[in-house]
Amino acid sequence: MEDVKKQYQDASNLNIRIRMHQQYSTNKRDWHEWLFEQYQIEMGSRILELGCGDGTFWKKNRDCVPDSWMITLSDFSSGMLADTQQTMGEAPNISYRKIDIQNIPYEDNQFDVVIVNHMLYHVPDRQRAIQEVRRVLKPQGVFYASTIGEKHMMELNILLKGFDPALGDVLTNVQAAAFGLENGAEQLAPYFRYVQLKAFPGGLRIDDMHAIADYILSSGTEIKKIMTGAKLEDFIQYLEEEKEKQGGWIHITKATGLFEAR
Repeated sequence: MEDVKKQYQDASNLNIRIRMHQQYSTNKRDWHEWLFEQYQIEMGSRILELGCGDGTFWKKNRDCVPDSWMITLSDFSSGMLADTQQTMGEAPNISYRKIDIQNIPYEDNQFDVVIVNHMLYHVPDRQRAIQEVRRVLKPQGVFYASTIGEKHMMELNILLKGFDPALGDVLTNVQAAAFGLENGAEQLAPYFRYVQLKAFPGGLRIDDMHAIADYILSSGTEIKKIMTGAKLEDFIQYLEEEKEKQGGWIHITKATGLFEAR
């Protein structure tokens, strides 16, 4: 959990990863716009987002957000919340609040919609978090939670292991193991009658090996300690050689999607 706090103390690491997905995705439909299209939110709804990051989702969809929606954007990180406020600015229908999803500071049955994107897998007590979400939702409310799958970005580990076998498990996909496409429904089922998964298609096709290196370095403090100086330069050279073997680009698998729970 401490490593997660360091990684998300502000939006810098997150933005590195967002940029790579935006620039190199084979699915040219923007992820945040696709997400917005999946949401079924009525006029006048009261909405709570937990783990809002830097607010990119709302910034990209700003023109589609009705003034009648009353939106609370929250994050456990004060740095992230500050980045969100800077991104979004002040609006009469948007408020900001620091919140721990494991202890949501609202009475029961307060929100029509709760949104948690790519965050539940970081929560230590996920069962309590989901219980809290269900508690603050109105009886007919809807919960949207996006996450990743077991195969998400799996080529990064393959590349690291090919470069140095000792690095093969540095980026183990612990997120999907905790709350992923394969096991998220069973974790939500005890609290919701209806759970549906919608998959976002596409992968990454990358020709800039520095982008891959930056992504890997943004993924955790341990890999930053290991991959420095000459070792980092050697790794980028290794990536360049792998790129040529694969025809001038490297393919990276994406496995991501959205759970809708009612």
